[in-house]
Amino acid sequence: MMKSPLILILTTILMLPRVASGQTKGLELFDELKWLIISVADSITPAVVHIEVVKKQDTQRYQSLGSGLIIDPAGYILTNEHVVDKYVEVTVTLQSNREYGAEVVGTDKLTDLALIKIKVPEDVKLRSARLGNSDSLQVGEWVIAVGNPYGFDRTVSFGIVSGKGRVLNVQSSTPLLNNFIQTDAAIAPGSSGGPLVNLRGEVIGINSRGMGQTQGFTIPINVAIDVRDKLLKSGNIERGWIGIVMQPLNRSYAKYLKQPDMEGVLVPDILEGSPAEKAGIKSGDVLLKYGDQELSAEKDDDLNKLTLMVAQTPVSAEKTLTIFRNGQTKMLKVIVGEQPKVKADEFETPFGFTVKEITDDMYRTYLLQSRDGVYVSFVDVGTVADKGDLLDGDVITAVNNRPTPDFKTFKDVMALTAKEDFILLSVLRGKEKRLALLDRTSTISTDGAADTAKGQ
Repeated sequence: MMKSPLILILTTILMLPRVASGQTKGLELFDELKWLIISVADSITPAVVHIEVVKKQDTQRYQSLGSGLIIDPAGYILTNEHVVDKYVEVTVTLQSNREYGAEVVGTDKLTDLALIKIKVPEDVKLRSARLGNSDSLQVGEWVIAVGNPYGFDRTVSFGIVSGKGRVLNVQSSTPLLNNFIQTDAAIAPGSSGGPLVNLRGEVIGINSRGMGQTQGFTIPINVAIDVRDKLLKSGNIERGWIGIVMQPLNRSYAKYLKQPDMEGVLVPDILEGSPAEKAGIKSGDVLLKYGDQELSAEKDDDLNKLTLMVAQTPVSAEKTLTIFRNGQTKMLKVIVGEQPKVKADEFETPFGFTVKEITDDMYRTYLLQSRDGVYVSFVDVGTVADKGDLLDGDVITAVNNRPTPDFKTFKDVMALTAKEDFILLSVLRGKEKRLALLDRTSTISTDGAADTAKGQ
């Protein structure tokens, strides 16, 4: 079992030469470290909050716990996107045990960050955290993680920075923009959204998640500051995008191309209508450079470097791509586009089904036949939607013969059906066209009598 840093330090001290002066000096050093850790913990814990979130998934409501960090006395708090995802209600508890309702200012699923805000009375003075510079962080540096694991408020754990620039593959339809700090300071369920602090008392990261007892992953504070600023400015995160599918260029593939020493990124596919397609990139090309940055990817984790480069490029900027194709090196110009939306908006209809807008990621993941329409993500049992033969996974393309090519149009058209007894949905079920009829006159009450939906 891996020992904690404090245990290792104590063991080292006890192994010092057993002479009075050596023991005294070792104990003094240990005592100084102890008081330093206590001082840092005392300085940061007033800025750490407990977050309770009531969430709704389909018809189920449940409670989730997390942590947050006060970054502005005006009430702004950083936490994780997955802490407030699918929220109905967010409650923040301060160190004083006072509770306040919070509004979600904005979220960014790609970095797992969210900005929330509480409004407190004038007599309540919030203590905000001191933010550091995560770019100057070094592997081996001692750090403190603070959070609310399993509901235990403001728990402090001590460790070191185990690694930087880590790629974390999570089970999600939306891949993260990975650039995590790895630490062995404990990050348990409920700690998500709390700070990682150096021994100068500066926040150098927002804790995201833990894996096992000794592997924690933290979002660099410089990334969090950038997301905060963009959410405050426009409520939107604009990122660069060129629309390629990436694959590592391993040694076997390099040999196949008769270029055994070549390094780069393989492009197996290009998204239709993307900046890459317009620039002339083709399936099978090898990207050698992005601008003046040389590329290399031997395994999947290495692809994150190019992903971050493109995401950090301003939209509409022109970049030179150096590629290898058919034994020749070429240079192409690409105009960087804006990354398509990754988090689909949802709409819960009053007829027992929920739809999502169709994002590019959903279009590819679910192998949909068209981007037009809305995706049926849930149909509740026994509702008019269920009885009307609507199924999870259907794509609704029209309502009462009115086309619904996108999410907004669908909501607008559905609003026009408020007084109609029958709603005819045109759907795509795989490649097959179907009709689903919502009969609002056929709702059956618990005693078996027919009632009209409008009379209930």
